[in-house]
Amino acid sequence: MVEFFMIIPLLIYLGIFIFAIYVVITILKLMNQRNEYLKEIRDELKKGNSDR
Repeated sequence: MVEFFMIIPLLIYLGIFIFAIYVVITILKLMNQRNEYLKEIRDELKKGNSDR
């Protein structure tokens, strides 16, 4: 029974670590998506300026 309670803090730290990795990966994906969207806007603006 005591061994079970000794494992609980380890599982909590492992959960926090996995959650932190998930947050970092999600933020990186969102930043990449934002950059792609900004590239599309940039290309549209370049195309609009070359038509003049």
